[in-house]
Amino acid sequence: MLIRPCYRVLKSINYLCSQNESGTTSNLDIIVYFNQRTKRLDLYATLQQLCSDGYIEANFNGAVVTNIEPTYKGKHYNEYRWVIIKEMLIKSFILPIAVAFVTTLLTLAANGLFIVGP
Repeated sequence: MLIRPCYRVLKSINYLCSQNESGTTSNLDIIVYFNQRTKRLDLYATLQQLCSDGYIEANFNGAVVTNIEPTYKGKHYNEYRWVIIKEMLIKSFILPIAVAFVTTLLTLAANGLFIVGP
């Protein structure tokens, strides 16, 4: 899961790349997109994190980051997030309830509560 600053930058990268004919952008374009309010954002570290997580591909040349383009995972982040949420719900919520239900049925069957008397 992405933290909020990474999500904001990824969203801006997707928008800027869709508007550009080459399909790439740079950190200068992102700074202009955020109206030069990137001091709290720590843009360079955020771009490195997105690159290491596999959401973008970029060329890091000192303070300038060029040829930033989203990967397939970066373009379809919401779909990946939904898959992770479904997986978490199944593993953490639905599966334990199902196991408890089956265990209860087996316990009741072993005690003979399901046998109907005359």
